[in-house]
Amino acid sequence: MPEQILEHLFESPVKLKLLKLFLRNPQKHFLLAEIVKRTQANKRIVRRQLRGLETIGLLQQKKVKGNRKKQIKGGLYFSVNPNFDFYNELQILILKSSPTSKGKMLKKILRLGRIKMALIAGVFLNASNYRVDLFIVGDNISHKRLMNFLAEMESEVGKEIEYAAMDTKEFDYRYHMFDRFVRDILEKPHEKLINKIRFIE
Repeated sequence: MPEQILEHLFESPVKLKLLKLFLRNPQKHFLLAEIVKRTQANKRIVRRQLRGLETIGLLQQKKVKGNRKKQIKGGLYFSVNPNFDFYNELQILILKSSPTSKGKMLKKILRLGRIKMALIAGVFLNASNYRVDLFIVGDNISHKRLMNFLAEMESEVGKEIEYAAMDTKEFDYRYHMFDRFVRDILEKPHEKLINKIRFIE
C-alpha cells in the first residue's frame, strides 16, 4: 500500500502543485475553480488528480450551501485530510522542499523592468512570519508582467506570495530615512538574487 501511495503522489507536475497547495494551506478549503486558477493547470487534469488524491485518502470533499449574507460561495470544497496516514511526513517533505527554481525566478524577474535589487525571504526560504516573501526594487516595472509572474510563482509554491515593489527613488528615500518596513526586510534573513545598489551589501 505505501508504494502505491507514493506512486500516486509524485506522478505528475500538476499533482505536485496540488500537494503544495493543500499541504501549505492545511486549514483552507478550495473550490475546483479556485484550485484550477491557483495551480494554473488544465481543469480536466486537475479534476482527475483531485479524484486520485481523494481515492488514497489525502483529500476530502464537502458540499457547502451558498449564503449571500455571509458571503459564502456554494459548491464542492476540497481540503487536506489531517488523518491521512502519512500526513505529517508529507507536510514536512513539502515544506522542506525548494518551492521553485531560483534560476527560473531570476530570469523572469529580469524581464519585469530595470531591476536594481530582488531578494527572497519567507516562503522561498521555507521560513514564516516575514514581512514579505519577495522584495523588488527597480524602474519601469511592468505591472502586468509582475502580476503574471506572481501568479505563476504562487502556482508553483502553493501559497499566496507576500511581496513589495518600489522604484529606486522611493527605496533610496525610505532606506536613508530608516524606514522600519525596508529595514526589517533587509535586516532579517534573506537571499539576494540581484543587487545593483551600491550602498546595500
